[in-house]
Amino acid sequence: MKNFLLLMTIIASNLFVQSQIKDNTKIGLKVGYNNSIINGVESGGDKTGYVGNELYFGAFVSRIINEKVNLQLELIYSYTEDYNFLELPLNVKYQLYNKWNLFIGPKIDFIVDEKESEYYKFNKLGISGDLGLQYSFTTQFFIETRYSKSFSEQITDFQLDINRGKRNTFRIGIGYRF
Repeated sequence: MKNFLLLMTIIASNLFVQSQIKDNTKIGLKVGYNNSIINGVESGGDKTGYVGNELYFGAFVSRIINEKVNLQLELIYSYTEDYNFLELPLNVKYQLYNKWNLFIGPKIDFIVDEKESEYYKFNKLGISGDLGLQYSFTTQFFIETRYSKSFSEQITDFQLDINRGKRNTFRIGIGYRF
């Protein structure tokens, strides 16, 4: 886990340093709809969960590697009912055809809420994987959809009796590149 976080930090730092070179780097904003599914188990061992629908927003920097491949780092704020997340996805984007891009990559999920209360208990840091598709209407405007699968148990919700909860999300949103 430490090596993974170190690698993500090095890549993120490199992208932000490279973003000072405007020719091969784009920055932008995005916003959209977030469908979150928290899967866990009840105290008795039965499967349980929660589904929430919310908005998300964020910013990104994208570095062109070659004519077909980009490396994109994002900072996204999202929430699920009472859980607030800062997410740091690092995706490789591949141009499939003209305005269509496929992207895939790891994501760090950080819960910004208090670690424990009478209602919740959190593991602050989690790891997920993103897979998505993006369509560019113009060089500035795009629409995208993505699915994020959590690999980490982050949430215990005492009120809903959810233990060892993992958060998976489906998103659809729009974005603007400057």
